[in-house]
Amino acid sequence: MKTLIRKWGNSAGAIIPAAVLEQAGMKLGDKLDIEAVEGGILLRAAKPVYTLDELLARSPEGSFELDDEDREWLNTKPVGKEGE
Repeated sequence: MKTLIRKWGNSAGAIIPAAVLEQAGMKLGDKLDIEAVEGGILLRAAKPVYTLDELLARSPEGSFELDDEDREWLNTKPVGKEGE
């Protein structure tokens, strides 16, 4: 398939046909990483970055058990850049 690069404000954009999105397993609203490669531009799905809270929330119930020491550590305020 071919598409055109068009002006989009101070940038440029190209239409990605729906069939190509579907084949790539992507959908509208997905985030992409973009990279210049020799002779072209590479788009690939951006890998998600999860916070600790998100990872814990996504963990299957019963996959881990917290003891008192774990709970104390989890409720401690950050002392550096742990919260970033």
